[in-house]
Amino acid sequence: MSRESKVLKVGDRAPEFRLPDAATGEEVALSDLLDRPLMIYFGRGTW
Repeated sequence: MSRESKVLKVGDRAPEFRLPDAATGEEVALSDLLDRPLMIYFGRGTW
């Protein structure tokens, strides 16, 4: 399976994606959260 990698630049729109909510496990889409302040953090490694 081929996966295309794209690095976003400042001002680029984030692509639509869905992830499980950390508190409820319910799937949430990025577009579901656009009407409120939002910070997205992607980290690597261990906590």
